[in-house]
Amino acid sequence: KSITIDPIVPAEGKVVVGEEATGTWCGWCPRGTVAMDEFATLYPTLWAGIAVHNGDPMADAVYDGAVSGLASGYPTAFVDRGLELDPGAMGADFLARLQTAPKAFISNTSTWDPVTRVLEVTVTADFQANANSAYKLACVITEDGVTGGAGYAQTNYYAGGANGVMGGYELLGDPVPATDMVYDHVARGIQPSFAGEAGVFPPVVNAGEQYSSTYSFTLPVEWNINNMHIIGLLIDNTGKIDNAGSGKKYNLKKIIEKI
Repeated sequence: KSITIDPIVPAEGKVVVGEEATGTWCGWCPRGTVAMDEFATLYPTLWAGIAVHNGDPMADAVYDGAVSGLASGYPTAFVDRGLELDPGAMGADFLARLQTAPKAFISNTSTWDPVTRVLEVTVTADFQANANSAYKLACVITEDGVTGGAGYAQTNYYAGGANGVMGGYELLGDPVPATDMVYDHVARGIQPSFAGEAGVFPPVVNAGEQYSSTYSFTLPVEWNINNMHIIGLLIDNTGKIDNAGSGKKYNLKKIIEKI
């Protein structure tokens, strides 16, 4: 007996970004949470998930302002800033983007000052193919394990199995009390903007060249430094994300221990 397999081979250095529009007020948004967690579990080094909150205490005004303007409803998702998708239907776009060779490999280096609580991140693009000045860089920080009080209860239309099985949310109430909710992949900030930083690259960029830019974040004391993650972005001339930093999330605890 013989079988034929058609394996999916990730492009070298490629990390796919998933940006999810979500909110605690949104009863269908547990579907997005389940999808984001599933991708993070299945593809930890190939996937960078970002949950962009709207209308709740976790919303970042800049990031939410951009994503909510693109979202026709909640939850919704964008894979590498492609077409708007239901979060439960990101698989095909993820696999297609995973096999698309990026223009550059993206890496991040960081310094952290525990006194001023300023995190500085340098994002470096190591170009593997020719590009131009229309490409841009940006940096996102996210946080896992986020909890809170008022405003953190999750509206849940899957309660009691009314709308089928949804990763355990069918066993929970509506709303799920804040005391039972822990939010991951929460977008805490994007620098310098959603569109990215222009002027980082010259008119002609050749394969083999490297360019960097540094971004500064001041972290409020209530953010857990040990759960913060860094995602560097290379944005192409159409506004799509060409590539991102390592799929391995950067735990700032390691940075602190080096200081």
